[in-house]
Amino acid sequence: MTGSSPAARLDAAAIRKAYRRIAPFYDLWGRMTESRAQDRCLRWIGEEGTPLVVDVATGTATLPGRLLASVPGARAIGLDLTDAMLARASARMRRFGPRCLLVQADAHRLPLPDHCADVLCNNYLFDLLPEADFAGVLAEFARVLKPGGKLALVNMTRPESVLENLWEALYRLHPPLLGGCRGVLMHEHVVSAGFRVQRREHISQLAFPSEVILALAPEQ
Repeated sequence: MTGSSPAARLDAAAIRKAYRRIAPFYDLWGRMTESRAQDRCLRWIGEEGTPLVVDVATGTATLPGRLLASVPGARAIGLDLTDAMLARASARMRRFGPRCLLVQADAHRLPLPDHCADVLCNNYLFDLLPEADFAGVLAEFARVLKPGGKLALVNMTRPESVLENLWEALYRLHPPLLGGCRGVLMHEHVVSAGFRVQRREHISQLAFPSEVILALAPEQ
């Protein structure tokens, strides 16, 4: 399905409230609807060494937990807006000690120095944001990534089947049912921000549609 995405309907305060409520169930939700897309993301970023991975909107830190368990030399910084999600992330990542740092932060203003990250992962964030915010957040990602560094994005995307349309119908009915997520298409936004898209895939799990993109940061 093509066409414009539904408008974002939750502000930052409403998103925090929704994810405080969702936090106890988020890992189950992720296993049911998001794990295949995350598998693809991990496969793509893990094909080369990953010295420092920044995971923006880390949630309960499922992705950095899996990465650090499988890549002994990797380090991770996980950032999230919601304290309840970070509390669960902290419990998960405690075993990795100094290899992982968790920080409460807004993706619009990452508390990180320029060009510090080899890889930046971002799962299910842009599907929460107003489209007017996309360029600014992608510019912030480019600032944090090293020139030529990897950007791995996963988001709820526009439906391509009748069953996938059911999730968008739920969003239109009551956005908090999906934590405020709605289907977005990120390819053109990523290219407009100066990234070079290497791979892109539509993945459906329990008819929940996700778009996975691997791109390289601008060289300068």
